[in-house]
Amino acid sequence: MTTADDAAVLALNATAEGLVEPLGPARLDWLRLIAAHAVVVEEDSRPVGFVLTFTPGSAYDGLEFEWFAATYADRFLLVERIVVAEERRRRGIGTAVYRAIERAAKPFDRVVARVRSDPPDPAGLGFHGSRGYTEVGKQRLPTGATMALMAKDL
Repeated sequence: MTTADDAAVLALNATAEGLVEPLGPARLDWLRLIAAHAVVVEEDSRPVGFVLTFTPGSAYDGLEFEWFAATYADRFLLVERIVVAEERRRRGIGTAVYRAIERAAKPFDRVVARVRSDPPDPAGLGFHGSRGYTEVGKQRLPTGATMALMAKDL
C-alpha cells in the first residue's frame, strides 16, 4: 500500500463503516507507516480490498490492541482491519488474505482480530469461526457496540 492507493483504500473503508472504524487520510497515512502489513488486494489491476496488521510493540493505539498485548504479551499478530469490496465478497479474497496472514504470523503463535458482536456482524463472526478463530474476550467500544475479541492459535 502506497500513498497512490489512498483514494481507493478510503473509498473501500467507507463502504464497510460500521464494521470497521472510520478512516481519514491522516490516520491512514499513520497506520500505513506503523503497520506490519499494509497491503492492497487487486484484481485486474483494480483495488478490491486491503488489510492492515500490527505486531506487538508497534505504536498502534486501538483498545483491542491493548487488551491483546496485556493478554498475550508479544505473542500475536493483530488483523486491525480487512475490507473487501462488496461486489467481490464471498469469492475467496478474504480466505486468501487470511491464509497469507496466518503464515506470516507463525512466529507470533497466533492471529487475533475483533469482530462486532452487538449488533452482530454474522458474516464476520461466521468467517472467523470457520477459520478456527474462537472468542477469547469481549470489549465495549465508546460507541456502545460490543466487539468479540477473537484468536486463532497457530
